[in-house]
Amino acid sequence: MVQFAPMSDWDRMRADYIILGMSPNVHPMTFLRPRLHEGIISSKMLHSQADGASVEMAGLVVCRQRPGTAKGFIFLVLEDELGLVNVIVKPDIYESHRQLVRSEPFVIVRGELQRRDGITNLMAKSFVPLTAGGLSPAAHNFGTGHGGRH
Repeated sequence: MVQFAPMSDWDRMRADYIILGMSPNVHPMTFLRPRLHEGIISSKMLHSQADGASVEMAGLVVCRQRPGTAKGFIFLVLEDELGLVNVIVKPDIYESHRQLVRSEPFVIVRGELQRRDGITNLMAKSFVPLTAGGLSPAAHNFGTGHGGRH
């Protein structure tokens, strides 16, 4: 009988994503957050920030949308271990960060918090890739109705 070395928590979570497309036990940001500087806030901390505040947030891009009626704006949903955040990307920011916005699974977004009619959005100003040790889950991209990178 073949004996395998025990899997680390990261490897178990990664296997969940490979097999299920998600992990029912732990979010990848749980492992990635300790590598981030303390100025990068969680989705839960956004609620304590003022409208117009400059913030940095990191997470997994779970959805990318580029509606034809949005005049070049891109809409992302960023997920961390505590929740979801809507990210709005203006056309000029998209052009300067196109590759990251289109395909990077984990990103750090710098931007301005916007609160309107009870909805909180992060207006992106810049993106930085967040390396996640070979984990590359598919997002739902640009209204294609299926996961994968486009």
